[in-house]
Amino acid sequence: MPKKSTTNLENELKNCDSLDNFLKENSSELSIDPLTSHLQSLITSRGMTKTDVVKACNLNEVYAYQILSGARRPSRDKLLCLCFAMKATMEETQFLLREGRFPPLYVRDPRDSIILYALAHGYTILQLNSDLYDHGQPLLE
Repeated sequence: MPKKSTTNLENELKNCDSLDNFLKENSSELSIDPLTSHLQSLITSRGMTKTDVVKACNLNEVYAYQILSGARRPSRDKLLCLCFAMKATMEETQFLLREGRFPPLYVRDPRDSIILYALAHGYTILQLNSDLYDHGQPLLE
């Protein structure tokens, strides 16, 4: 994970005299690990295996393994399914969404609010989908 905040990097970039110096001095901050390495780190930190996650994520098994190995890029919903399977926190989920180049969950969006609530309360995907269905929102699949 990065050591400098994005705001600090943006300020450094705005105030630097040389783009080359900025890039050189911040090379470790600018290199983005692939999403798969962040997913693997979270799996490991949870004491889980890929098999555990695949069983809990409510996705096609082959497709889920392809995402976890980096062979396929997940959609936002598929990544959220993996987050729920790994019991990711709201902060971890938002981080993974950013790393996957997706918009973060937004509390003013009704569907995202339901997802954020489910994350905060440790819901499973099935519990989340039940709430999404009850509120007329598309299921997480």
